[in-house]
Amino acid sequence: MAEPTVRLHVRPPQTTPAHRKQLRTLVREGVENRPGVYRMIGPTGTVIYVGQSRVLRTRLLSYFRAKGRRNKAARILRHAFHIEWEYTNTEFGALLRELRLIKQHRPHFNSMMVADDWPRAYVAITGGPVPGVRVVPRSDDPQATALFGPFRRVAQVREAVRALAEATGLRDCLIDDVPPARTPARPRTQPRALPLWFASESPERAGSRSRAPGCLRHDLGTCAGPCVGAGDATAYRDMARTLREFLEGRSDAPVRTLEGAMQAASDALAFEQARVLRDRLALVAWLHERVQHFHANVDRLTFAYQATGPGDTEWVYLVRRGTVRAEVRAPRTAQQQQSLEELQQRIFEGPDPQGADIPTHDLDEFYLVASWFRRRPLEKKRTRAPFTSRS
Repeated sequence: MAEPTVRLHVRPPQTTPAHRKQLRTLVREGVENRPGVYRMIGPTGTVIYVGQSRVLRTRLLSYFRAKGRRNKAARILRHAFHIEWEYTNTEFGALLRELRLIKQHRPHFNSMMVADDWPRAYVAITGGPVPGVRVVPRSDDPQATALFGPFRRVAQVREAVRALAEATGLRDCLIDDVPPARTPARPRTQPRALPLWFASESPERAGSRSRAPGCLRHDLGTCAGPCVGAGDATAYRDMARTLREFLEGRSDAPVRTLEGAMQAASDALAFEQARVLRDRLALVAWLHERVQHFHANVDRLTFAYQATGPGDTEWVYLVRRGTVRAEVRAPRTAQQQQSLEELQQRIFEGPDPQGADIPTHDLDEFYLVASWFRRRPLEKKRTRAPFTSRS
């Protein structure tokens, strides 16, 4: 007879009241009321929580007044064996530093206590030799090389991405390791996977597709089948490039292709096929409209922002496409002004090192910047168009 399984529920280590008293003394004697960020450190040196405040000392001391087992601050403090802090130049800088530290450390309590007011989804382009497109729930998906969103209508964006994948032949499956698609030795005779709108072609031509087993969508003609090593690698890469341009708002090729396919099916009296293509076109057109709106907002968030810090010191943040590229002291001499203008010229006129889209690690920063100015219209008035050599 097998021995019964015994499960031990080990409680995470907690600090003693005496240790928390020592931490309070450390904060009272060492922290100033300036903008900054703080890190709560666990027993093994792991960062368990990151926070920020424009009055750092007051915020940290409030943890020691928190009571109750369900109180957020009290729960964090019970597991904090050490507190680290650093000052920032402005409140805006504190928010920015907090976000970047959270992205770096992924603290337990930050992740556990985040509750979105509404569900969200992102459209991700995956990397590797065979890129794909998929819908992911978070902005830090490890497989994503580019990310777009978030979208509130999660179900609709999933349908739209499936329609986009079927329209382009790209994979939207969750298989991460796939063999590369074959490059045909003789392109004229190599079997190829056809998108669904080619179903109206002659049976002889449609029947020439590769029938590689193991992928239903490939057999239906709605995927090139890279997961089974089928298809033309060059054509697949070209279509992946087209899809990325579509999501970057620089191309509407999938929309135009679906429009032509729907019209061809209607002319051939294939009305059922035309109806399927019409529904697919509506979804892809909706997604195209949303990404166009997103990138229009991105382009508006390019400016220089002058913020005030402690002691009425002025700091300049150079923001390009919603991400902060530099933070410098406001110039007080002609030489400092010239240096700032040269820095602006490099940042705003040079090629964007982060690409045409918003990189994965900067997507949350884009929304932080947008939210900051949306909620603070007076701060928005402190922004100005960046200096360039053409201005």
